[in-house]
Amino acid sequence: MRVAIIGMGVVGRGQAEMFGPHVGATYDITDGKFPGDAIDSCDFAIIATGTPALPDGQADLSQIDDAMSYLDPGMPVLIRSTVPPGATDLRQVGRTGFVAYAPEFLYEGKSGPWHRSADVPFMLLGGRPEARAWFRPHLRDVFPGPIRGCPAVVAELAKYTANLHWATQVTFVNEMASICDRYGVGWEDVRAAWLQDRRVHPDHTGMAGFGPGFGGRCWPKDLAAMIAAAAAAGYKAEFLAAVQAANGRFRDG
Repeated sequence: MRVAIIGMGVVGRGQAEMFGPHVGATYDITDGKFPGDAIDSCDFAIIATGTPALPDGQADLSQIDDAMSYLDPGMPVLIRSTVPPGATDLRQVGRTGFVAYAPEFLYEGKSGPWHRSADVPFMLLGGRPEARAWFRPHLRDVFPGPIRGCPAVVAELAKYTANLHWATQVTFVNEMASICDRYGVGWEDVRAAWLQDRRVHPDHTGMAGFGPGFGGRCWPKDLAAMIAAAAAAGYKAEFLAAVQAANGRFRDG
């Protein structure tokens, strides 16, 4: 097995570490010339490029499309970038090689437990049944945890659901901490009492050492992308818009 990895940010580097000696070629936009011959000699390509927010909030998928334009239409492609619902299936159109989606759940910050791709205790493999069947044995060779197969749109929405769940929790904690402050009570005291309820997971409930609100490369753009994707599907995601507005209030301070 020889794998090409396109996009060498946090996610791409995670794939390179996981596939190790199976990596036959890598490319990042900062590298200059695309190593076409080296990539063409690989069995499949992993795309881990950025999907930043456009001015209207939609995910900018141009880096993914640019990467795919360099690849032979028959080369199988595994997308690991975060993409909006429907994006993977649309990129199968016109290609004879399988296109599948496996969202990455690495922690962006240093506080979480999953810093390597192989640390994540599960993998979602989205795509058509024949695409999942093709990629599964290759992933099984390098990934130690269970791999759950599903349609691509399910995996796409699951990734956004995970990120926006935590973004919402951070926003909720900031709101409650602001209320506590008005009563002259420290948030950490309230948090310690709240966490006596063992149904509550402590992740993303602390504020010590963190600025207000959430930032980073993932949650803000994913929140904007999900609001835009919902609107495109004819649904006004007012709750997510309220989370976005509240976070902007906290970040602006």
